[in-house]
Amino acid sequence: MTAELATSRLLPRRFGLHKPRLHVHEGDLARADAILLRATYCDPQANAALVGDKRLLFSASGRSFITYAAKGRTWLALGAPVGQAEEALALAQRFISLAHKRRAKPAFYGVGPAFDPIAEALNLTRVKTGERAILDLTHFSLEGKQRQVIRTHRNRHIKNQFSVRIEGPGAVRANLARLQQISDQWLSHQVGGEKGFGLGRFDVHYIDRLPLATVRAADGHIVAFACLWPTADKSRLGVDLMRYGSDAPNGVMDYLFAELFLWAKAQGFQAFDLNTSPLAGVEPCSSSPVVTNLAKLMFEHGEKLYNFQGVRRFKNKFHPEWEDVYLAAPKGVSHFVALARATLLINRPM
Repeated sequence: MTAELATSRLLPRRFGLHKPRLHVHEGDLARADAILLRATYCDPQANAALVGDKRLLFSASGRSFITYAAKGRTWLALGAPVGQAEEALALAQRFISLAHKRRAKPAFYGVGPAFDPIAEALNLTRVKTGERAILDLTHFSLEGKQRQVIRTHRNRHIKNQFSVRIEGPGAVRANLARLQQISDQWLSHQVGGEKGFGLGRFDVHYIDRLPLATVRAADGHIVAFACLWPTADKSRLGVDLMRYGSDAPNGVMDYLFAELFLWAKAQGFQAFDLNTSPLAGVEPCSSSPVVTNLAKLMFEHGEKLYNFQGVRRFKNKFHPEWEDVYLAAPKGVSHFVALARATLLINRPM
């Protein structure tokens, strides 16, 4: 496995490819990218700001940002502020104030425990909307009964001369045609097609900004890939697009993840973020019975919209810890409306 993450993550090279309609100027995406490179307050999900389908609100210093989307009168921030820890609270307050000034309803979608002090300081109410799978890498190994399945898949792929290559941003364009083919093949078997908002999509102008992991046969033929979401402080490494082609061998994603876990640990990352399982673990509660009952119902019966239970099962095989994820909003903002609009943004990319 090779590692080439030193490549600059700033604006990708231009090859005259058609650019999608963005909600932010490309220069602002470059600013956000630079902030991500030195952020002290950040989680892997923040890399989704680089998709370009959301707006950006920068702090006065220009060292932090909030990424958000407007749906109806709802302003949905994706996660917590990103950048410098000492600016997070003031930027969250500014976002809320600006939304109120525009007569919009602000909310923070997909926030975890690290957001709790901000939520308490701003008197935000929280409703659980899912769980995030976190694998502790500090003592991780492939030994033991728990890891037998992925260890078996890894050993078989190595025996069959497959390898994983990890390259820095800018690696996508050299293999664009093949990666696009894999993505199309994978999407043809998925529920609902490409997603948005908190998830990336196959867009060269987005994925070329990220580190890329590919699984290759002995002759260099790519059979699977994943885009990586690093954090500057190496607290966590996340993953976004994970796709394999029709000619990929059985167990290829288990092999890819085994190699990613080992590589991330060797690079000094403390944990691997397998991203959120939406609506997982949500139980009815008295503080917001409508929202939590709807969430539970969608998780159990909403397979035509999103493969909720399949995503949970896949991540569970790696035996992660599950971290609660919330929707947080000021009093007077309907969690039901905010969650419904977040669902629309995710499943109907703009």
